[in-house]
Amino acid sequence: MFGHMFYLGFILNQFHLFATLHPEFYPWEIHTTKDGHINGDCQRRRLANVPKFTSLSVISLNLNENHIHHIKGATFSGLANLKHLSLMGNCVPDYLKELKWPSCSLKIDPNAFSGLKNLSSLQLAGNSLKTIPPLPKQLEILGLEFNHIFHIVEPLGTPLLKQLLLNKNWFYANPCYQSYFIDPHVFQGLPELLNLTLSYNNVTIVPPYLPLSLESLDLGENKITHINKESFANLKNLRHLNLRWNCQRCDHASEPCFPCPNNQSLNLHPDAFLDQRDSLISLSLRGNSLHTIPQHLFARLHKLQVLDLSDNFLAYAIQNGTFYEELQNVVSLSLHYNYEPLQSFSELILSPSIEKMTALRELYLSGLFFRELSNYSLAPLIKLPRLESLELRMNFICSVSMDAISQLRTLRWVDLSQNMLAFSSCFSTCTAEDISNNYQTLEKRGNGQLNLQTQKVILPSSELNTMQDPGENQCFFNYSMWHFKKLICSKNLYFDLSQNNIPWLNASTFRGMEKVVCIDLSYNYISQTLNGQQFTDLSKLAYLNMANNRIDLYSEKAFQEISGTLKALDLSKNEFHFVMKGMGHRFTFLPHLTSLQILSLANNHIGLRISNILNSTSLKYLDFSGNRLDIMWDSRRNQYLHFFQGLTKLTHLDISENQLKSFPPEVIVNLPPSLQMLRLDSNVLSYFPWGNISVLEKLCHLNLSSNRLSFLPNIHFELRLVSLDLSHNRLVAIPKAFLSQAINLKNLMLNHNQLKILDVQALPLSFHTGYTFCPAGPHKNKSSCKLVLHANPFTCSCVISGFAKFLRETSLDIPHLTTEVHCGFPESLAGVNVLSIDLHSCQEIFGSVAFFCTLWLTLAATSIPLLKHLYGWDLWYCIQILWTGHKDTLQLMAEAMMDNQYDAFVVFDTSNKAVRDWIYKEMVVRLENRGRWRFRLCLEERDWLPGVSCIENLHKAVYNSRKTVFVLTSPNGCSHESGVVRQAFLLVQQRLLDEKVDVAVLVLLDFLFPKFKYLQMRKRLCKKSVISWPKNPRVQPLFWNNLRVALVSDNVRAYNKNVTESFF
Repeated sequence: MFGHMFYLGFILNQFHLFATLHPEFYPWEIHTTKDGHINGDCQRRRLANVPKFTSLSVISLNLNENHIHHIKGATFSGLANLKHLSLMGNCVPDYLKELKWPSCSLKIDPNAFSGLKNLSSLQLAGNSLKTIPPLPKQLEILGLEFNHIFHIVEPLGTPLLKQLLLNKNWFYANPCYQSYFIDPHVFQGLPELLNLTLSYNNVTIVPPYLPLSLESLDLGENKITHINKESFANLKNLRHLNLRWNCQRCDHASEPCFPCPNNQSLNLHPDAFLDQRDSLISLSLRGNSLHTIPQHLFARLHKLQVLDLSDNFLAYAIQNGTFYEELQNVVSLSLHYNYEPLQSFSELILSPSIEKMTALRELYLSGLFFRELSNYSLAPLIKLPRLESLELRMNFICSVSMDAISQLRTLRWVDLSQNMLAFSSCFSTCTAEDISNNYQTLEKRGNGQLNLQTQKVILPSSELNTMQDPGENQCFFNYSMWHFKKLICSKNLYFDLSQNNIPWLNASTFRGMEKVVCIDLSYNYISQTLNGQQFTDLSKLAYLNMANNRIDLYSEKAFQEISGTLKALDLSKNEFHFVMKGMGHRFTFLPHLTSLQILSLANNHIGLRISNILNSTSLKYLDFSGNRLDIMWDSRRNQYLHFFQGLTKLTHLDISENQLKSFPPEVIVNLPPSLQMLRLDSNVLSYFPWGNISVLEKLCHLNLSSNRLSFLPNIHFELRLVSLDLSHNRLVAIPKAFLSQAINLKNLMLNHNQLKILDVQALPLSFHTGYTFCPAGPHKNKSSCKLVLHANPFTCSCVISGFAKFLRETSLDIPHLTTEVHCGFPESLAGVNVLSIDLHSCQEIFGSVAFFCTLWLTLAATSIPLLKHLYGWDLWYCIQILWTGHKDTLQLMAEAMMDNQYDAFVVFDTSNKAVRDWIYKEMVVRLENRGRWRFRLCLEERDWLPGVSCIENLHKAVYNSRKTVFVLTSPNGCSHESGVVRQAFLLVQQRLLDEKVDVAVLVLLDFLFPKFKYLQMRKRLCKKSVISWPKNPRVQPLFWNNLRVALVSDNVRAYNKNVTESFF
């Protein structure tokens, strides 16, 4: 009975063990708020069903972009306090999804959301829904974009709803082939609705009975042809109205175009916005084919600040219209691409009434197509006291009055890019033919616009000085020229002259721009040697962008005239002169730029015939990416090993994309000691001198990503880094000693490598649990330290149970922990999350092993004394007999090994020079030094002991060798042997008689041999022991292989079985 119970318990224990090997795992990321609430993120987890779990702390759940096709009634029953639920992109409509995904639609049971009494936000966009499911009454935000909902009849039953998003349910990329309809009673049940979006829905009229509470209404990209007086009646709270692209202008459309019948414009009643006179702030009438502005349309809109009239036919209204007088409070006015078809104007003409817009700050006039910007053009703008931004892109301007622009005192940003400016009478492009050709090119391209309207970023000008001594957080910031541009130019006068036809520069080029602080001259045709005379009048210039030109930097006087003010200089992509073969280059202008702090020399293919060293006492940031340091630091050259040493204040150095295969130790020693950030990513590095990194005492960020590093040294060295990026390499392991002294490390990127096992002890001390170096961040479960591990093929077994436990318990910020930290081995677990490994299963496996080990020890401790007592003497006697026999065998084997001191004794005629050369240069080299089998050969001239008689040496050589090789020749057809050869042959025959061992191997170097009877008999008896040197050199490897086989094989076993008579 006891035995049956024992086996039953054992079987149940194994079932429990199997269950623990496959635990239930929820692949989500948890963010805990300060008040203890949980936000769950399950986006892009490839979920087919919503995980079933219960928690009263979860208030937000993100299930976007999965493969969930059914929401059942009890799916969210365990989340009673859920407030925000997002299920977007689970069944995207067919026209919007990738071809590899089949058609689907999300099915939602009627009672799926009924139990969520606290739900306030529900996002169901991109699920191919055809109807709206029953909703909780307390819902405030509902997103239904990218579905097939085009017929809404039943009220939503959500009286508290504030946002209803219905964009893109019926448009060219998501067609439904039916008319869009919303019953008026639907809006009557939404008394608190504030935001309604109906764009891209094929709406033909403004929906009636809209909620009076509306503050924002989006009706863009529909087919509304008339805006009546009653369209927005009683909407007295409406603040933002979007009516763009309803009667589309198709000669400049970037998407499939749907104009109104007969290409008519949107019909606007003069009192269309009458009830919004005290509320409307922003209005978009873009792309509605407007030719005129109805009089008094904007007159009553006292609070209107942002007006978009771009992409219409308002060219003449801009020149002669009086609608400006109705826009006295407008801050931003966009008139982009209002050009007249097939026509360009000689100059810009603005209606004098524009001077009434005294509040105007931003004016956008791109795409009006005129050739000259004269004093008359800008005269109406002089009286605008707040105008800060003026955009004039893509107008084919070839002549501009900078004096007129200089009279606009409040201007801070002037965009004249993408025009035909040359600032030279010798290079004029103002002919009508050129304008016509460029216009036709633009018409063929369709959408040539680039919307550069961006919100201004106001940064303190003093922030640039913080680069000298950055805090810890700044170590991780990837500075770029765009960042410095915003930093320097956000509050200062900025001129954008990029993408024009400027061929060269002189002092007259910048007449009227004397107060400019920032200039962009990129993407021009400037090809000249700068000699210090080009920017003489620009006394305040601090930022200069000359990228994508052909600047020659050979002159020592380049930029000397602005040396006291220039802080940032972009010379990237000026490779024209650097790639010329045999042409020399110098950077001797750098020491004279005493205020220069930021310099970009990126993508210039700099590699040969340049200055050996860069010198600057002010430069802090240098972008040297996209050049050829691999050529400069080649092992055959040493003149560029000190190339960056003269930059005494350099803190940031970018030398990525330089095709570096290795980083010379001498270079890192000669880098500026002030360096704080070093970028070496996107090279082909397979070696990095880690032992020398400690010389850079201030280095806090090192980027070695996207290289070919396959190993890290297991050495102790001082590492002061705060951030280390080793991602996208080929690392297979992290040695324990490598990061042992990285006491300041807070960011470690190891993603996209080949790590299979990561020892927790190999991580820096600051990453260990309980260490206080990484304090908690904004969330309780987040810290200020980051460890990136995803996209590595980890081995998921009990070997990494400690690593899995670390991932579960650590407070480190580990991105993609629940989504991309996967198993790679074994193949059966490939793609499974590492966190799926159950630690208890490993403990029970180890416990079972320990149980069986202790069981065997107990049985042995019990049985051995018992057997000794019963059969002790008999067992001792048997062991003694066996040991005696085994001992004799070992002695015989040892004696045999001692006797065979050599593998072969080579006997040959020492007086024959040709044979001697063949022995020492061929046989000794081939048999002793090459091949898988190495042999110890005994040679008369090399291994015989001096002072011992010849016969005694000969006797020892024959009997102490496993085989005796006779190398025979037959000069002139007659065999010739020396006395030693004859005596050796007799000793071999004597050994055959005494020991019954055949050790003779014959090597014939000549083909013509006398027909000795012994030789004929030898070939018949043991053919493998007679080997001839081949004539064909290609067969020589076969000869050496046959000789090796003959030396290791037993001749007796190789005898011909047809020979019945033997020597034994």
